[in-house]
Amino acid sequence: MNLPNGWKYTKLSEIGSFSKGSGIKREDANSGNIPAVRYGEIYTVHNEYIKDFYSFISEDVAKNSVLLKKGDLLFSCSGETKEDIGKCVAFVSDCTAYAGGDIIILRPQVSCDSKFLGFLCNSYFVNRQRYKYAQGDSIVHISVESLGKVKFMLPPLAEQRKIAEVLCTQDRLISLKEKLLEQKRRQKKWLMQTLLEVPHEGNEHAEKFSIGGVVIDKSGWKKEKLGNVCDNFTGLTYSPKDVQENGKLVLRSSNIVDGLLEFKNNVFVNMKVPKRVIVRENDILVCVRNGSKSLIGKSALITKDAAGMAFGAFMTILRAKNIYQIFLFYLWQSKFLQDQIKISMGATINQITNADIQNFTVFLPTLPEQKIIAQVLSAADKEIDLLKQEIELQKQKKKALAQLLLSGTVRVK
Repeated sequence: MNLPNGWKYTKLSEIGSFSKGSGIKREDANSGNIPAVRYGEIYTVHNEYIKDFYSFISEDVAKNSVLLKKGDLLFSCSGETKEDIGKCVAFVSDCTAYAGGDIIILRPQVSCDSKFLGFLCNSYFVNRQRYKYAQGDSIVHISVESLGKVKFMLPPLAEQRKIAEVLCTQDRLISLKEKLLEQKRRQKKWLMQTLLEVPHEGNEHAEKFSIGGVVIDKSGWKKEKLGNVCDNFTGLTYSPKDVQENGKLVLRSSNIVDGLLEFKNNVFVNMKVPKRVIVRENDILVCVRNGSKSLIGKSALITKDAAGMAFGAFMTILRAKNIYQIFLFYLWQSKFLQDQIKISMGATINQITNADIQNFTVFLPTLPEQKIIAQVLSAADKEIDLLKQEIELQKQKKKALAQLLLSGTVRVK
């Protein structure tokens, strides 16, 4: 790559001096009110520079940790994947804060903009070098010596600051959309509570209101067993020899992410697949057995593109027979039903059975009420999905812009 006019080649070891963080165990993370950074937070909650703190330690814990200085660069030096290792975050605050163990600290001793370095040290040009230096299998590490070898092009200080400001502007745009997304999620949660909260039996003043020109009168809702209004089916059992690179895609728990279908971790089988395990559009895919108790009951609506796929043995599908299918999707997510799921699992068993599902209690509105409730909640979901797409697009725009600016392909004046 040609060196842009006024830029120079350098490496991290020439920027400043390295040190290590120390202390701050998991149980120390909420022991006081002094801001701190733990190594796992670098690759899970921080991006390029620290905006908020997630751990707060006591004075006693701070004595065994490392005090940060404004402008320090923090690198994670251990993690589960090579993508975690060497991720960087700049400490740009004037507050007193500390760094825990498994953090490599670079304190710049030449004239540099730390926000700029935070963006640079997470760029494509640096990432491909730190991936090369990562060592280990189940736990991956990177050493101070390896980090020090990372090379990059450094623009003059004035240009560093301009580049950092352009990319920070992108961050602010993303942050605004993320705050709006959180607001939309809270609005949907309120709608779910308002529209799906069960009527109180014997309450003469049951809630009654109008939405979309339809009167919702909860005093008329009928108590039913879930098995009377929908069917559910046992998923496909297969052996390792049935798994192939191509064949019938089997939907599993990992294919449900944030209530939507995702196809990044797929399993295909080459075998005779019973008709009962083939999903249809608008079926509700539900996780009914998993090593993690928190995943039991999570669900997603089968899209048109996913119709015809199979679903695995640790899953079930809900298919309406005396209820509006999309309303059933939201009803399943209601607190009233999710509470029954938790009770059915008990303290140690991470599963719910077909019999459990059939015996769950629901309160059913009239069909017109079901449809209008489903429409309102579907509209809320569409707004959320649109915002998520806009955020992802903004992040991709920032990533592309960062690559152009940090390589000197595009210059700022």
